Amino acid sequence: MANKNFHKTVSVAASAHNCNSVGEITLATLNADSYINLITSARSLTISPVEAKKLRDLLVEAYPLEAPAAATKPTKFKAGDKVTYKSIVGYGARGMDGRKGSIKEVLTNEWYMVNFTGGPFDNLIKVHSDYLVAQPVETRKLQAGDRVRYKNGKPFSNGQLVATLDRPYSVRSERWWLKETRTHTTLAELELVTDAPAPAPEPVAKVDTGRFLVVALEGANYAPGSKPKVHVTDFAARVEAERLARDVGGTYHVFRAVFEASREKPVIPPVKTTKL
Repeated sequence: MANKNFHKTVSVAASAHNCNSVGEITLATLNADSYINLITSARSLTISPVEAKKLRDLLVEAYPLEAPAAATKPTKFKAGDKVTYKSIVGYGARGMDGRKGSIKEVLTNEWYMVNFTGGPFDNLIKVHSDYLVAQPVETRKLQAGDRVRYKNGKPFSNGQLVATLDRPYSVRSERWWLKETRTHTTLAELELVTDAPAPAPEPVAKVDTGRFLVVALEGANYAPGSKPKVHVTDFAARVEAERLARDVGGTYHVFRAVFEASREKPVIPPVKTTKL
């Protein structure tokens, strides 16, 4: 699981490859599952292989490598499957033959917790796969509004692979009109499309940029430093406020510059004086 709150820095030393410049690369986040903020002290920094490995190690610390899942042997049934109890000659629970149920939980070694219904009362019973057979999949007739495709995979006349059933071509007809193509075809050539639509992508965490200051709150008044550091993202300012509260103590608020008014300062000529 990723580290939720993360703030680590890699120092960049001077070398012949970065024009003798030094700096820092900081990784910071309040929620590593949503984003990680990369803050550099200069627009461009060249780092050595050793520094690159340090940066890699920090990323691995924030996002630990996941061990590959161990291969598991496939089971005969899975949770939710519809099954029927089938007694073996001379073996089986009395009165259970033919009872229908659904798999509630998959256990080890082909054992299952099965919820049986339809008898005098419902039963949740531990059953081995030897006594279970899959219920046949119930198919329904196609109807207006169904999304369908050709069983052989060929496209429709407009090039689409999926179309929508509209209405019968004629009374008691097995041919139906398709909305998108305005043509008709036999139902026997079609199958129902049950694929679920792709889930909407998760919104990317918004990174606010601007000019942010961290200011201490003393009583009812704010006490900014004489030379407060200007942060370019809200995340960096929040991380700094949390660090100050943790290391120094007190209450800190993050201020954002939202308006600017300026003009050139007037130049006042020096006053000439003469000795009397």
